[in-house]
Amino acid sequence: MRTQSALAAILLVAAAVACSDSNDPSSGFVVSGTIQNNTGAPLPANTRLLIAWGVSSGSPDYSYVFGEGTIDAAAGTFRIQLDQPPPALALNTGQLGVGIVFATTNQTISTGMDVADFPIAEVIGAAGRYGVIYIGDPSTEVPNWAASFESGYNVGVGVDVVDDFDRFAPTAPSGVVLIIDDLENIDFVNWT
Repeated sequence: MRTQSALAAILLVAAAVACSDSNDPSSGFVVSGTIQNNTGAPLPANTRLLIAWGVSSGSPDYSYVFGEGTIDAAAGTFRIQLDQPPPALALNTGQLGVGIVFATTNQTISTGMDVADFPIAEVIGAAGRYGVIYIGDPSTEVPNWAASFESGYNVGVGVDVVDDFDRFAPTAPSGVVLIIDDLENIDFVNWT
């Protein structure tokens, strides 16, 4: 199934909260949005919110966990603040970052881990149609769609492309939707 294989590629490679208008990490870039809980069950009390950055510019593909946020289950919202650029190991060709916000019950995941190193069953949701986009030096080789993003942090929403890889288009960093559901029920952007 395309969505499941896209998730594997991303995770193995791989009322909104107030946010900063700046995409400069030194002033704190905020990604926020709402939670769409398709399961109907309450979120586990130990749910964590993380970002997995998909890196496919080398071999083998991997993901790099960097960025952690908070969930307000009662309000149905979440928030992640990024105060520094992603590490070079989280970037493709050292300049392009595509991070996927995901929810997990795993308490041992730490910065730098590859999500392939823990059971995928512990991922209880993701913002599959959105990517946290980081552009370092825009003059380096990046996908064509990346030209529509500014240097620094951005948020993109997936655009399906027939017979090719999908792309991201700029969107508001305060409108991301985190879906809580079985991963095979979440549509992911197949950008690589």
